[in-house]
Amino acid sequence: MTETAAPPDTLERLGLLLDRAVRALGDAGETDAAARVAAEAWWLLRGPSPRCARRLNATLHYLTLKPTKKESHVHQR
Repeated sequence: MTETAAPPDTLERLGLLLDRAVRALGDAGETDAAARVAAEAWWLLRGPSPRCARRLNATLHYLTLKPTKKESHVHQR
């Protein structure tokens, strides 16, 4: 059985869906898990879909640079 590449539109749509899911996971307080998923997805998509990989790279930066809920409470005091 030979594998066929997914059409570019399919990869783009899956990349957008994954990006939204990863951001939601991070926003729900699971930043480490979200970053691991985003990093693995970046690794898989960097060749066949560089645009999706760049989006996930930006999401990784979003996840790692935004303050956590704990940090937010410290700054509010």
